[in-house]
Amino acid sequence: MMMKKIEAIIKPFKLDDVREA
Repeated sequence: MMMKKIEAIIKPFKLDDVREA
């Protein structure tokens, strides 16, 4: 359960990082 919550929070951040790069 915790993994899914963390992934949902980290996934958007990773997409933002790729867009900014």
